[in-house]
Order: sequence, then structure tokens, then C-alpha cells
Amino acid sequence: MSKLRFGMIGAGAISGLHVPAIKAREDCEFVCIADVNESQARARAEQWGGDYCTDYNDLVKRDDIDAVAIGIPTRFHADAAIKALENGKHVLCEKPMARTLEECDAMIAAAEAAGKVLQIGFVRRFDDDWGTMRRLVQEGRVGRPCMWRRIVCGAAPGPPNYGEWYSDARFSDGPLPESGSHDIDFLRYTLGDVAAVTAHMDHLANYGSVLDNTVVILYFRSGDQALVQWSWSLPRGASSGFGGMDVIGPEGCIHSTRHEDGRCFVDISRAGGEMETVEFVNRRDAETWGQGQMNNFVHCIQTGDTPRATGWDGRCAQEIYLAAVRSMEEGRRIELPL
Repeated sequence: MSKLRFGMIGAGAISGLHVPAIKAREDCEFVCIADVNESQARARAEQWGGDYCTDYNDLVKRDDIDAVAIGIPTRFHADAAIKALENGKHVLCEKPMARTLEECDAMIAAAEAAGKVLQIGFVRRFDDDWGTMRRLVQEGRVGRPCMWRRIVCGAAPGPPNYGEWYSDARFSDGPLPESGSHDIDFLRYTLGDVAAVTAHMDHLANYGSVLDNTVVILYFRSGDQALVQWSWSLPRGASSGFGGMDVIGPEGCIHSTRHEDGRCFVDISRAGGEMETVEFVNRRDAETWGQGQMNNFVHCIQTGDTPRATGWDGRCAQEIYLAAVRSMEEGRRIELPL
């Protein structure tokens, strides 16, 4: 069987997840990387082999590329994905899928028209750590309905590893879709569809222009709830007083993962002070994290199976974010669908 030939759109940090996963497969070949920063594109091409260019419009037209991974600022996701699909390429697009539901719908339609795979980079669906929390919740270890709580406070991604665009409203919508979309998607993956959203969002930082401090309550059709806070309002170098996640239910609490001597544990506290400890292995192999995600993408290209994270999943996550914005603007609970 001939090799599946890949292009990478974007030479930033996330390319370091996708390209090594491509190169780890004997049935795949890395062909070209595109980035407006020519020196960065050249450096990545030299690092991994292959060509480089400075315009993804050139990359998607190449006949020697079958599939692309997209890792550029969110503002350009829909344009790059649709052009790639229209040129007969399969697409693995980083989250968030796009900024509007119209763009998400256009991407889904382009994939259907082209008969190509569109997968969204919700890599947490391939993570043993979050997967263990999911399994314990779905097994009813603390009862249902439950509330999943997730708090992350820090600074926006920036140099030297990331671009400044994350906190620039011209290119990004801030922490809730850029990073929190992982959480929102995983919560929906675990607890089912969201029925309604209540949110507070504002700008607190002394830099950037996005809504950098967000607090969202998700009400699921299952009766479960989630409290999600994502904040990029701290100055770089500062750390928050607390953060992490847990799941509280009528029969106890699933605590955030703890790590000791290279081993991973989840504690479950119950009535009377009873504590159960669950040990798990946080793998990084062919079934998990970036490699697992890439393997799933390639498998779906080869077999026609449905990706673990589809275009519809990307659309749903973005709809939840847009509902949070509307809740903030109108000061009320917003029902879904919009």
C-alpha cells in the first residue's frame, strides 16, 4: 500500500505534536510544512525533513499531499480547512474548530462534499488521565447526577514557545475556546449533550484584548453539571493559589489525579471518611495522546470509520462557547441549541 502523504499547516508548538506522530508511522510520509514565518518553516523542515512554504494556499494545492494537519491561529482554521478539503485533502484541524457556527457548518459541508475525513484535535479523548476520571464517573463511583469542577488560572500562552496571538482578539477568542474547549468537549464526551449554559466573562489582564477570565456553569441533559473556570488574567510568571479538578456526587468525591514516584492515582472519598485509591498507568503510546489521535485519523482515512472527535463535536463545543458569550452579554441562562 502506498504511503499517506501529509502536509502540516503551521510551524508553531502544536506541529511538535502532529509531525512526530506522522513520522512514527511506516505507512505515512511527512511532505511539507507551511508557515508565514519563513525561518520557522525552514527550521521545522530541516528538523523533520521535507519541504516548506510560506502560504498554505500553495500547500493544499499540491498533488503529492493526501492529508493535512492544521495548527494555526483560530481565525484561519475554516479557510485553511475548507480549501484543503476542496482540494481533496483529509483534514485534522486543531481546536477550537472555528469561531462561528457558520464556519463550522461550512467545514462539515466541505468534508461531506469532498468525501474526506474531518477530525478535530480534541486530544484529551485519547488521554489516560482524563479517561480514568471519565470511567469512574460513568461507573457511578460517586453517584449521579454529579458536578465536574475544573479550575485553571494562569497567563496566556506566549513566547518563547507560543505566539502572542492567543491573547489578541483579532485572532483568538481567549482561554475558554482556545484551551477550555478541551474541557468542554471532554465533559460533553463523558456526560452527554449540554442543555443550558450560564456564564460570566470579562477582561482582567494588563495585556491582550480577549475575554481572559471566564466562569461557566454547564447544565447537561443527563442532569449532571459542570463548573469550569479558565483564566489567562495573571501576569506571566505568577501562579494561582489553587487549581485542578474533581467530581462531586451524592455518594462522595473523585479527587484530581496525584502523582507519586512515577505512578498515577485517583482517590475517591466517601461517607465516614472511607477513601478508595485507584491506580492507573498514564501511557503515551499508539492508543493515547498525540500518537493515538493521529492513528485514529489515519485509521478513519483508510477504513471510512468515524473519527473519535468529529466536525459535529467541534461544532458543539463552539456552540457552548457562543452560548456562554450570550449568557454574559444578556445576564441570563441560555438554552441550547442556539
